[in-house]
Amino acid sequence: MTGLLRLLVGLLVILAVFLGGVLVGGHPRESGLLDLPAGLRDVLLGSSGQSLPDQVLEVLESDYYREVDRERLQRRSVDEMVKLLNDPYTYYLTPDELSAFRAGLDGSYYGVGLQVAQRNGDVVVTGVFEKSPAQRAGIRTGDRIVSIDGVPTKGQPLDVMVTRIKGPRGTTVRLGLARDGRGAFEEELVREKITIPVVKSRLERRAGRTVAYVRLSQFTRGASESLKDQLRERAKEGARAIVLDLRGDPGGLVDEAVGVASVFLRKGTPVVRTQKRQGRPATLSTREGAVSTRAPMVVLVDQGSASASEIVAGALRDAGRARLVGTRTFGKALVQTTIALRDGGALKLTTATYLTPNGTNLARRGLQPDVRVADRPATAADEALERALDLAAAAARPGAG
Repeated sequence: MTGLLRLLVGLLVILAVFLGGVLVGGHPRESGLLDLPAGLRDVLLGSSGQSLPDQVLEVLESDYYREVDRERLQRRSVDEMVKLLNDPYTYYLTPDELSAFRAGLDGSYYGVGLQVAQRNGDVVVTGVFEKSPAQRAGIRTGDRIVSIDGVPTKGQPLDVMVTRIKGPRGTTVRLGLARDGRGAFEEELVREKITIPVVKSRLERRAGRTVAYVRLSQFTRGASESLKDQLRERAKEGARAIVLDLRGDPGGLVDEAVGVASVFLRKGTPVVRTQKRQGRPATLSTREGAVSTRAPMVVLVDQGSASASEIVAGALRDAGRARLVGTRTFGKALVQTTIALRDGGALKLTTATYLTPNGTNLARRGLQPDVRVADRPATAADEALERALDLAAAAARPGAG
């Protein structure tokens, strides 16, 4: 018997033993399959170069005794994979979630009109947009969101929960809420198009001086240009000092953070230092187009100020440009990148860490304010804002701008 014939006979015998084991319900190890030499395993299983998860899915689809939901299994596999990284900012976005995420970065999205922040592990409503589904339902600033569509929010990353509140136009989301004095309650809201009022400003008078109060709610595309426009208008109206309110601002685009810092700092001033896993540290610096580099300035921050908000606040303080008033910031010292996948979804993953220009590591304790003032929700006054306006006005002088 030739060598080739012996090999073919041997394969037939092995196949017969294997198939016999399968037909009678035996275990694969009893069939001898797992003990085959690598070359013979390739003959039987194929050597297509498939990844282990793909091989398992293919076998389940082909031979499992019931029909399997491939998409659900793939999603669970991806979720478990990124969960092992123990990084709450790295996660998979479905095609619908990715669409909502991108829309939010453009300054509009389909949702219910809430601005939220994470405080001591709770998701707290920090703002309710006018004429939004949330406002019509009576949701108030200070309410706590305890669940989204029945899933508890405790311990979940803030941006994941924000993405879950958003969704396709006309769909509903069920929010479990809690309010001091009322207890727990639920609201089912229909998602509508929400246009984010990214920048709001007004003039305030303190000690005979005019102060520009500017509220930046999110670092979406175009935020820095909108900020420039409004500051120019307030300067024409006589503003001699600036209060920049970043409270409850969860951040957004790093490029917009650089743009916002560029409004107040001279070109080439360091804004943030980043470090990827490989390569040398990089420093991002301000660009041209500053509007106000000398007017006295105060930046309002709190525990809801995160990411890009912390980058800007840290850069302004390190450059000696502004004082920080309020409470400690969130402490997010990580940069995320969103990479599109072939299924139409995306992987949002942490790609770098960052420090302030002077080397402050935000991950340790966030940014500590120069003047600590906590707003008391039970009072009608905004204590932190009042203190910030007083400090800015006191530092102002005629002609400063």
